[in-house]
Amino acid sequence: MTTYLIRRGIQMVLVVLLATIAIFALLNAVPGGPLSGLNMASDAKSRFSAQEIARMEAMLGLNKPFYLAYLTWMLGEDWVDEVGAAIGNPGPVAKMWDTGTWVDFQSPNCKNAGGTNADWSGLGISPCGRGVLRWDWGTSWSLARGQTVTSVIGSRVQNTVILMSSVTVISLFIAIPIGIISAVKQYSKLDYVVTTFSFFGIAMPVFWFGLLMIILFGLKFKEWGLPYFPTGDVFTTRVTPGSLQDVLNIQPRSLADRIAHLFLPVTVLTLLYLAGWSRFMRSSMLEVLRQDYVRTARAKGLTERVVIIKHAARNALIPLITIVVFQIPGIFSGAIITETIFNYPGMGRLFIDALSRDDWPIVMAILFISAILVVIATLVGDILYTVVDPRIRFD
Repeated sequence: MTTYLIRRGIQMVLVVLLATIAIFALLNAVPGGPLSGLNMASDAKSRFSAQEIARMEAMLGLNKPFYLAYLTWMLGEDWVDEVGAAIGNPGPVAKMWDTGTWVDFQSPNCKNAGGTNADWSGLGISPCGRGVLRWDWGTSWSLARGQTVTSVIGSRVQNTVILMSSVTVISLFIAIPIGIISAVKQYSKLDYVVTTFSFFGIAMPVFWFGLLMIILFGLKFKEWGLPYFPTGDVFTTRVTPGSLQDVLNIQPRSLADRIAHLFLPVTVLTLLYLAGWSRFMRSSMLEVLRQDYVRTARAKGLTERVVIIKHAARNALIPLITIVVFQIPGIFSGAIITETIFNYPGMGRLFIDALSRDDWPIVMAILFISAILVVIATLVGDILYTVVDPRIRFD
């Protein structure tokens, strides 16, 4: 197992490295340049000056050769500067490939600071980019102008983790028993009901079902004089008469207030995941129940409950684990459509807003972290295989 983990660790590093190259290459391949859409806003106040555009180009390395820009983005200007200074800086751009130095392309702030990461102008901002390996994503350009990308993501990731973790846990607790019971009682009335419900959940468009939930629990409940649910945001800023918070005397920014705001998006996403996961569990369980070792367990006189839970259900979880582990990146990246519909300030909505505003540091940070979580999810899935099925070993 140790040898396997070491081998997989090396593979994961290589995969993440290739992912970073792809992310950075796609950024530079944007038609017209990645900064071409920044000054297309009609409001003159939201536009950027030529100096700001030049600073952003230096931050993204658009004024450098591709290989050098990528190294700067990954390692940081100060580290690459040290390597370049050790090798030598001849000056001409034509020799950049031979020396690996980049001082001629250094950002203005980093040059003024002498190529060091000392506190810049007392603002607590590093003049030389520290690189993504040290978790320095630069600053946001549009969504939170002047704030670091780390702080912007930190303000949203908690909301997404709470939302997606709640959806994942609720869906699993319901989908696994439903899938097992539906397989054991195949072609019964319960099986038909579960199958119909699953087809409904799989076929239901999330954006349409979300709008229906908003209309019913938000607008219609208010028209009918019923306590209506909040249809957006995370907490209540102002309690309105007739709302659920008003009727139940829920205090703003309390745990009950957060649960009330989570009700609609969690319901929509749970229906989607529950429908698919219960079908996977049912089909896997049906296949396992036909295996010889299940018939042998019954022939040995074991009770049906022990046969189903201990022998059949455990092995039937393997296909479901393959699907569920890839929900790990989703817990971070969020649900883009659902968060947008319910105006939920999470990572999914942040990603869409950053794309629409050409805020590339945020986009690249989210893509990079998602790539890391994907490779971690595959490793977690392989380890869970050995837990649920003792026949699987990675010796």
